[in-house]
Amino acid sequence: MDFSAIAGSNVLITGGMGFIGSNLARRCVELDCNVTIITRSYEKQENIDAILDQIKVCEVDLSIVDSSREKIRELLVQKDFVYHLAAQTSHLDSMENPLGDLEANCAVTLELLEGCRELCPDVNFVMPGTVTQIGCATNLPVSEDHHDWPITLYDTHKLVCEKYLYVYHHNYGMNTTMLRLANIFGERQEVNNPKRGILNYMLWRALTGEDLTIYEPGDFIRDYSYIENCIDALLLAGISTETNGKSYVFGSGNGLEFQEMVSEIVRLVYLLSGKQSTVIRVPFPFAEQRMDVGDFVANNQNLCNDTGWYPRISFEDGLSKTITYYTDKLGEDIDER
Repeated sequence: MDFSAIAGSNVLITGGMGFIGSNLARRCVELDCNVTIITRSYEKQENIDAILDQIKVCEVDLSIVDSSREKIRELLVQKDFVYHLAAQTSHLDSMENPLGDLEANCAVTLELLEGCRELCPDVNFVMPGTVTQIGCATNLPVSEDHHDWPITLYDTHKLVCEKYLYVYHHNYGMNTTMLRLANIFGERQEVNNPKRGILNYMLWRALTGEDLTIYEPGDFIRDYSYIENCIDALLLAGISTETNGKSYVFGSGNGLEFQEMVSEIVRLVYLLSGKQSTVIRVPFPFAEQRMDVGDFVANNQNLCNDTGWYPRISFEDGLSKTITYYTDKLGEDIDER
């Protein structure tokens, strides 16, 4: 895969201290890009400590659109790539605070698109969606022609954002692309919160001696993608001219039963750290079950064809890298205490 087209470019990343944003920022620095990140707070600064002196950091709460508008437009000037990763990402929270989710996801996206249209109309604008925008899959693997019947407001608002991107491409010729992401895991994700990524959450519980809980029957299928493969896809989506005005399903293309994923965590955590985990099974809570979209596996062929992307790091290798990262981090935390 060739990423040279983005080298030396001016890149703006919203949510740049978050899980995906910080990994993208680090890669862009490796590619000699001039990186500016927007963050709501410095709470996750450790994610970018290694590159802090090589990037520009701006503390802006994008969800307060009226007060952040002037700063957003100032930061958009002369940008070549905008990666809009800041978002409210909890399905449960979107149902409890619908208007807050609408503003955090839809209003902010519109504000950025309007700013780009006026100040940097040739920018390459890329943002992630979610594979759960389709609702419940009727056939596997899922490709871009699957119907969209989202079942939570988070999924619905992400679908609306995807339509915004197409409108700005169709009417103004802007280069916009969305990747519908499936279960990304890896380094620098918040691991003590199941709303942020279930695989990393289970991995952290295994490393810290907590029980791993499986909702019965545990045979639902998910598609898990390692963060570095995701960063490859985001970069290529911005670089390729074939992606303009399109959205893509992104995943590894391989499905695992949830209980198989947990078993692999147990096996590798024991192999790499010597820690043994206990797995317990409980009934599926009703509140979460009614928002569950069932089985999912991605058909990523269109993305591969248009960008040349392929998953260069296997699930097992990515999981091993993630376990090693958090094992080291756990050791650092113990040393500090």
